[in-house]
Amino acid sequence: MPYRNHSVKIDFHTHIYPDHLALQTVSAVRQRAGVDAHTEGTLEGLKRSMATAGIDLSVVAAVATKPKQVESIQRWLRAIRQPGIEALAAMHPADPLNSEQMKMLKGEGFRGFKLHPDYQDFFVDDSRIYPLYEAVAAEGMFILFHAGIDRGLPYPVHATPKRLAAVNEAIPQLCMVIAHLGGEEAYEETSSHLLGRDVYLDTSFVLRKMPGTFRERFLREHPSDRLLFASDSPWTDQGEELRFLLQLPYLTDGEKERICYANAARLLELEKRRCS
Repeated sequence: MPYRNHSVKIDFHTHIYPDHLALQTVSAVRQRAGVDAHTEGTLEGLKRSMATAGIDLSVVAAVATKPKQVESIQRWLRAIRQPGIEALAAMHPADPLNSEQMKMLKGEGFRGFKLHPDYQDFFVDDSRIYPLYEAVAAEGMFILFHAGIDRGLPYPVHATPKRLAAVNEAIPQLCMVIAHLGGEEAYEETSSHLLGRDVYLDTSFVLRKMPGTFRERFLREHPSDRLLFASDSPWTDQGEELRFLLQLPYLTDGEKERICYANAARLLELEKRRCS
């Protein structure tokens, strides 16, 4: 039976870059990672992609690779937020924000942060980072973690499923969103360490690429209220990713609605903002 729920669709994990850097950045990633880009990596390119795909809201996840970049990236993130475009706040573990700065960001409407342990050169389960996690949790915010390999980056992998599970074990109050369904090519490890945990998994980049047996197992066994539709645009096509998810026969309409809207809306506190 075809999917008939026409609710709002949210893409929880996308990337864009300032206009003057987009061409250079997209070209560099394409060369390093060997992946095609499906937009030019700009805000306007993302909006065109959303209109074509039938996606109502995209969440932009930017990474500060150096502490000195945080302030300028955060200014840009403030500027791009608009109806249909949300963003996660920037932070670097080498110079973590204090609680007052986090409160200010939350007051501006930011609900979470993006961390990329490979780019930011830290192991996700390094106990020296735990005070940062505890501070984020204390503010009622979440962290979207890159997980697994990032094509073209050197080893070691700083955020494996096992390491991410250790963080959840140590700081269960932290709301964790784990990208790429636990990590590209880390499917066995995700099965052993993350499935069924009280963490969110997003579908970015790997949804159509992963083996079908793992895909069905993950989407059936992980709680449907802890799954998030995400594309990783521009590194996949938003429309192709969404259509693929919506045609999966083993997901109910209710599960698809949770994955494509309700879970993200809860994390972003969209209903709370609408009523305030």
